[in-house]
Amino acid sequence: MKNIRYGLMMLLLCGATATFGQGDNGAALFPELTPDVRGVGMGNSGVASSANAFSIWRNAAKNVFSDRKAEVAYSFTPWMRELASGSNLHALAGYYGLDDKQGIQAGFRYINRPDVERAGAVYTPKDWSIDLGYARKLTEGLSVGATARFVRSALFDNAAANGVAFDLGVYYQQAWRNNDDARWSLGLQASNFGTKMDYGYGKYKQPAKVNAGGGVDYAFNDNHRLQGTLEVGYRVWPGGCWEGAVGAEYTAFKLFSVRSGYHYGEENNRMQRYGTIGCGVHYSMLRADFAFIIPEKNSFLKNTWQVSLGVAF
Repeated sequence: MKNIRYGLMMLLLCGATATFGQGDNGAALFPELTPDVRGVGMGNSGVASSANAFSIWRNAAKNVFSDRKAEVAYSFTPWMRELASGSNLHALAGYYGLDDKQGIQAGFRYINRPDVERAGAVYTPKDWSIDLGYARKLTEGLSVGATARFVRSALFDNAAANGVAFDLGVYYQQAWRNNDDARWSLGLQASNFGTKMDYGYGKYKQPAKVNAGGGVDYAFNDNHRLQGTLEVGYRVWPGGCWEGAVGAEYTAFKLFSVRSGYHYGEENNRMQRYGTIGCGVHYSMLRADFAFIIPEKNSFLKNTWQVSLGVAF
């Protein structure tokens, strides 16, 4: 049973099928895991929501519309504990506005998994990536963003691969009926299109997808705000399947937020179907967010939660 569980974990996280020669089901799959805790609480959406420190992985074009000069945050996810303990995703990301039309972003993700014994030796599989992004306003309400990514995936000492990938995002927002405290937005992102990964057993594709969505952000007054998102995505590789998400966030007194959402995936979508809940606390420059996934019965996502801490300037 332990070997079966580990095999499932490897399949879902780093494309162990590449190592065992069972066909190209994808490699270095960890970029599918989103460190954006706020977005996860809203059904794992965010291509058209307002910006935060993790927007580099949702839609890099958003951050030039942030009302903050800069933001940096760290998130932690104990991943797939229903299969095996000891798998953790760490992420650090942030952005900086160069001026009122352009900004830069950076991110780092690292995931480690439980030790595995193979051919009499013990290995610790681990993957990581470094991301650099740039965003620019084209008009008052339209922006574009691009991200370049270096990926390192190590299954065993003699089975490691390097690759590069790129994201391209577009974001548009407009005031709602000339009300500066209410706006609607549209977003589009093509993510993680890049080179194949070669573990020494052949070359395998990285996961790639396209997401599009819309959002509304409405302030009833200075103390109460509601944001909603609706998103659809197509997982180009692996699987070639559709997914969708809907989410909402209510913020009171600019201090506390509650969130909820639902994420839908086709039967062959490895990320499955699940509901989400979340909350956030914002005090002065500090941010803290929490999200919990409520999956279908017997899902490997059972008991999955995420937490993040950040500072905005």
